[in-house]
Amino acid sequence: LFDSQGNFNGYVLINIDNTERIDAINRIRDFENFFLLISDYAKVGYAKLNLLSKRGYAIKQWFKNMGETEDIPLSSVVGVYDKMHPEDRQKVFDFYEKVLAGEEKDFRSEMRILKPGATNEWNWVRMNVVVTKFEPEHGEVEIIGINYDITELKETEAMLIEAKEKAETMDRLKSAFLANMSHEVRTPLNAIVGFSGLLVEPSTDEEERKEYSSIIRNNTDLMLNLVNDVLDLSRMETGDLHFDIKDHLLLVCCQMALESVRHRIPDGVKLTFSPAGEPIVVHADNLRLQQLLTNLLTNAAKFTEKGEINLSFQLEPDRKKVRIAVTDTGAGIPLEKQATIFNRFEKLDDYKPGVGLGLSICLLIAERLDGALFIDSSYTDGARFVLILSCEIDSSIYNPPIEV
Repeated sequence: LFDSQGNFNGYVLINIDNTERIDAINRIRDFENFFLLISDYAKVGYAKLNLLSKRGYAIKQWFKNMGETEDIPLSSVVGVYDKMHPEDRQKVFDFYEKVLAGEEKDFRSEMRILKPGATNEWNWVRMNVVVTKFEPEHGEVEIIGINYDITELKETEAMLIEAKEKAETMDRLKSAFLANMSHEVRTPLNAIVGFSGLLVEPSTDEEERKEYSSIIRNNTDLMLNLVNDVLDLSRMETGDLHFDIKDHLLLVCCQMALESVRHRIPDGVKLTFSPAGEPIVVHADNLRLQQLLTNLLTNAAKFTEKGEINLSFQLEPDRKKVRIAVTDTGAGIPLEKQATIFNRFEKLDDYKPGVGLGLSICLLIAERLDGALFIDSSYTDGARFVLILSCEIDSSIYNPPIEV
């Protein structure tokens, strides 16, 4: 202390106990750190600002949820949202317009936010906004926004929906399988049992015996094909069916498939072959490729009563792929059926033999051979199935035909 003349008189010491204040500050800091930790773990963001001036504050996770870095000004995010999907962004803009007009006070929606470094991949963020003060005459429209990342939740939801749909599909397929199998097995089995009984009758003459034997043999073949189709489909879907991939001369594969179905071609129908004039080699399982072609040819024979069934192949313009086609002049496939014809148990005609698995198996084989199988919808004189496979031109590879 000094007197009025500036002479030193002594000291005055003042002590203030700041314990409570420091404790309060520390508690606030601990709470903020704890809240930020929880926010980061739960991916919950928080922001508070004046909608008119775009001034306010937001925590780090809020920026992160919006696809932004925390060093960007808040005014460059709110009302801009350049990382948000355009459709969702417009919903937010519409809400802000209604807020300023005094028509809305809260907003809740799920928004798509562009993933970092991506161009068309999105995170899902739930955005909740509420107006806490509305005084536009004083230049203040205060809003509080909370957002949280629900991408994992949406992905889990999508997986559950997919699993549910798959289970429902499997249930429908099971019912369809049982319905089709009961019919397709009962019909040839009844024929086998019935004609076997007639075959042993002492009054049956030789011609009748031959006819009955032929009927029994044909129905036995039908049942065997049916069982093989079911087993093949099951093994291919579970990945248990082994594919022996080697180089094969396509000409020989096609010739063997033709020979295997020649006896099934109806009278009045001509079976023709139009191969390319070059030694085309495909990298495939010879047995499965023949099975695919045989199924397509047999299918064509079911629905062609007159005219022609043609198997052909030719190089694509790039000379790296070959187009194999089975064309018939039969009943054709309606446009509305072409989208589902490769589904399991899908049949064009319930009165035709078969359980509706042949084309499904063909598609699975084509996929395992890294090829594509489809219907040529531009062909209208019957049906044409097209198989595209990778190939090479190599005259040094030759597969001798197997005796059929």
